[in-house]
Amino acid sequence: MKIFKLLVGLSAFSILLCGYTTNINKNINIEILPSLEVNQGETLVINIKSDTPLTNPIYFFKGKKYKIYKKGKNSYKALLGISAIEKTGVHYLLIRDKDSKLEKQFNLTVAKSNFPIQNIRISGKKSSLSADNKELKLIANAKKVISNIAYWNDIPFNSPTKGCLASKYGLLRYHNGKPTGNYHKGIDIKAPSGQIINTITKGQVILAQRFRLHGNTVVIDHGQGLVSLYIHMKKIYVKQGDIVTADQEIGEVGTTGFSTGPHLHFGLYINGTPINPVKYWLKYIPKCK
Repeated sequence: MKIFKLLVGLSAFSILLCGYTTNINKNINIEILPSLEVNQGETLVINIKSDTPLTNPIYFFKGKKYKIYKKGKNSYKALLGISAIEKTGVHYLLIRDKDSKLEKQFNLTVAKSNFPIQNIRISGKKSSLSADNKELKLIANAKKVISNIAYWNDIPFNSPTKGCLASKYGLLRYHNGKPTGNYHKGIDIKAPSGQIINTITKGQVILAQRFRLHGNTVVIDHGQGLVSLYIHMKKIYVKQGDIVTADQEIGEVGTTGFSTGPHLHFGLYINGTPINPVKYWLKYIPKCK
């Protein structure tokens, strides 16, 4: 059965979501938003309501198991991130619980997103800048943190800094006309050096450090698989372990590390998968002219 939900209060970009809902029996209802057809880079939300408690509900996607979290009395929720390079076509999504009260498989169709190519001109020392294994490992591990506490709630969140969108998520990166084999895993917000950077929502700082390639970097765990990343910062105001509130000042825009000018690279991760922050998660950010 198809349902349509209108998210209100989203200022200039209210979004109409087509949600898929099914009753697997008279006691359990599963809702998948925005639908069982999703584009590369987007987010799926799984909502479950049951007349009786479920025991350790989980979902399986591409051979991996993920926890579905309790949100209220007999209600549960989980996020599924689809990467920009996820294979298009039909994938299987299995939802179940320990006691077999719940077991349902869905056919999830991933559609292609047409991400453009971006060529960056690099010269001098920047062209040879690279990260060591320690830097890569620390940041990779921080992106994959999954905790049981949900700090976040209502979306969309405020933009982490004032500015314009200079580089979109999913861009295929070229350096001096040559393909790098990488894609842009977040968004770049162009802003003046020294401008304040704020958290998007409450969370715990799991990394606050200066690196060679990423520059000054902050990673925040928002709970239940949602992690945000802020890099190339001029200054960092927080330290690892800090609990931060929504819109708290955590640093300043800069151009540290591999950066060609003052901006904030902002990334959003679900269970370690980089997803498009401007799809459902952030309030409108104007494109740079």
